[in-house]
Amino acid sequence: MTYHGPGQLVGYPIIDLKPDRCDVHRYVRDIEEVLIRTIADFGVTGTRVAGLTGVWVGNEKIAAIGVRIARWITSHGFALNVSTDLNYFQMIVPCGISDKGVTSLSRLVGRRVDIELVAQCTAARFGEVFGREMSLEAGRSGG
Repeated sequence: MTYHGPGQLVGYPIIDLKPDRCDVHRYVRDIEEVLIRTIADFGVTGTRVAGLTGVWVGNEKIAAIGVRIARWITSHGFALNVSTDLNYFQMIVPCGISDKGVTSLSRLVGRRVDIELVAQCTAARFGEVFGREMSLEAGRSGG
């Protein structure tokens, strides 16, 4: 189970991976890289954990990733905990992982982090990793 709620930056990239990026594992690792670079912009060192998907800071998950790829077109994506109320995670076993915690960028830096700034940083890092020109407004929903 996963949780999406206030204080999370949720991104559902829609990308045609053909012809040169037809590799599911590479795509997931690239999404992790985007998020690792994003949190680094705020002084936080994120890592990967062997055998687990997502971005971790120590023993706590800061970003969950869940993708769907059909005919090499991506959907679904990621949830980065920016200023999320972490109490919501106490009611579930996030991503089915019971022996690790969950954290947020705001908790790690000791102050509330503006989600709009994180969205801008994420878009820039996405452009770097995927070699694309990004427009933050293009994919924004009303919610």
